Amino acid sequence: MSRPNATRPGPASSAGSGRWDVLRAWAGVHSTATAGRTLAVIAVGSLVLSQVSFSDFGMVRLISPMSALLLLPVIAGAAAAIACDNTARLPLPDPPGAKLARAVWAAAWTTAAGLATTAGILVGSPAGWGAIVRNLLIYNGLGLIVLALGYPHLTWLPALTYTMACMLFGYPNNGLGYYWWATVMTDQATTADVVCAGGIYLAAFASYVAPIRRRRNEDML
Repeated sequence: MSRPNATRPGPASSAGSGRWDVLRAWAGVHSTATAGRTLAVIAVGSLVLSQVSFSDFGMVRLISPMSALLLLPVIAGAAAAIACDNTARLPLPDPPGAKLARAVWAAAWTTAAGLATTAGILVGSPAGWGAIVRNLLIYNGLGLIVLALGYPHLTWLPALTYTMACMLFGYPNNGLGYYWWATVMTDQATTADVVCAGGIYLAAFASYVAPIRRRRNEDML
């Protein structure tokens, strides 16, 4: 009596399963769920608030109405940075493959944040696509720098502080326009704006992908 041949997974199936296991393990040691839920809410908010503008924030009076879509990158940028936080806090080896994985991971979350924040443009918004992307690159870059320095719980602080500084001090006394460093307040972006924002992001991206060895979290271990 012959036994039925057991079905064995082929090399391609085993490789695919292995990659999936690696991805699940990588996602498991990062703040994936928190960031994912936040960006989902941001995407819905972008669609709902696409036509909404603010003229003031409590006692802070703006010199011109500001689209809500320009503020969503404050949260989305921090969320994309938080997604890159290795919550395991393990002093593991850092081969080139790990750097590549961090680069792909960070780029993917920045892209996801970009899609979430610009969703409102599909239904119409006074803010331009370039202005939203400009803001996201700046805010995400600020978050990645803080993360690379070893303070993942403060990824939101530079973005909030910078935005409040722009609202309070980002314009001259005559109220005619914003200073160059407060460009996140304007609803249209120039090529120079996007290039500068991209430069900030790339510098922050590099600091996350190839971090300084003596980071705070590793020193505490």
